[in-house]
Amino acid sequence: MPVSFVRKELRDKIVQYDLIDDCLIGEQRIKYKKEKYLPRPNPTDTSAENNARYDAYITRANFMNIGQQTLLGMRGQVFLRDPLVEVPAQLEPVIVDATGGGVPMEQLAQQWVDKTLAHGRVGLYVDYPNMNDPTTGETVGASLEQVETGQARPTFKMVPARDCINWRTKRRGAKLVLSLVVFREDYEEEEDSFGSTLVKDQWRVLRLDENDNYVIEIYRDKNATKPVEEYMPKDAAGNTFDEIGFKFIGATNNEPTVDEPPLYSICSLNIGHYRNSADYEESVYQLGQPTFWFAGLTQKWIIDVFKDKPIPIGALGAIALPADGQAGILQAEPNTLAKEAMDQKEAQMLALGAKLIEGSQTQRTATEADYDNISETSILSTIAKNVGSAIQWGLIYSCRFIGVTPPAEGQEGALAYELNTEFDLVTLTPEERNTLAKEYQAGGITWTEWRDSL
Repeated sequence: MPVSFVRKELRDKIVQYDLIDDCLIGEQRIKYKKEKYLPRPNPTDTSAENNARYDAYITRANFMNIGQQTLLGMRGQVFLRDPLVEVPAQLEPVIVDATGGGVPMEQLAQQWVDKTLAHGRVGLYVDYPNMNDPTTGETVGASLEQVETGQARPTFKMVPARDCINWRTKRRGAKLVLSLVVFREDYEEEEDSFGSTLVKDQWRVLRLDENDNYVIEIYRDKNATKPVEEYMPKDAAGNTFDEIGFKFIGATNNEPTVDEPPLYSICSLNIGHYRNSADYEESVYQLGQPTFWFAGLTQKWIIDVFKDKPIPIGALGAIALPADGQAGILQAEPNTLAKEAMDQKEAQMLALGAKLIEGSQTQRTATEADYDNISETSILSTIAKNVGSAIQWGLIYSCRFIGVTPPAEGQEGALAYELNTEFDLVTLTPEERNTLAKEYQAGGITWTEWRDSL
């Protein structure tokens, strides 16, 4: 089996990922794909004239990027308030620059939220430079000086769902742990001496060996004949790890299972809305133009009066007609079916977007339909908690690389990373609106307080 093998659970989702990604990129990508998202009205006609008409059909269509706006709105709610961050001083550089390329942890967290909302799944990889002993060549832990000077420190990487191609788990007592993770990544190969580079594929294999030691292998050959690099990461004390430095983040939970993409239904409707728009704009173009008609004209009269000149129309034009001649304008009735279909899909997309933020409708008591319950049960809140939990795990894992033991959870100074789950899109129920009105009428609250509450 080649190292590039993709598990069936992921292969089954690639079509959905493609539609979502194209939708989120926007109109240019959707129109570039042509027939994939907008079928030809008469596909059997391959003439140049029909091709030109189809190009005009695409040009007139409007793609209202509801999927992208929904994603941006959801992300904005999560990062409306700053994350809660509690880390040892030695990890502060990781919070400021999580990737080693200048991207702070909060911006990386935004990417994880985006990808989890879009695909329902994303990977978090904690990397560490391969520190070799100059005399023996063996992998060793970083020295205190290397950590303090920044020569060696953990970095975080976001791995898209489509690149996390293979994984396995195993039981260790009551705990289920990752025993294998394979993901595709890019590497640059210099093409010439002037700095031109080619971006190629490589596969990073993270595994636990027969002794439960964490091993990293990098392959650039699909058949995995020989790794270009292989090493065993070690902590600050020179000990090996018994846990892979990778965490899956999901829309439901952080298990390796492939979750359903939360944005798929919205993006699918978004494509349908685009198709309706194409039909609507075509109808407006074809039927919206008036057609002039004439009756009672003879061929001789047309030649004598109009000759080769265009027929003058409009406020400054006058048409000379023979006796019993007639002229008029045909105006087609508006066709609203495509517009009604667009309006219906807009309402459906709005409802689906609201469900990502709103809580579950199953309630144990009437008082549980409050703000806190909505925050705790919404899909967006679950994703925010899953991302925060994964980052917190990654930071704790990073502590071993730099030789820091953070206080246990619940103790003072314990390491923590939590994203906001208090969203500002919760609506008042009719009962709450009536109660506010009565309190205002009774003088219990001012008009300003009442207005602010609404």
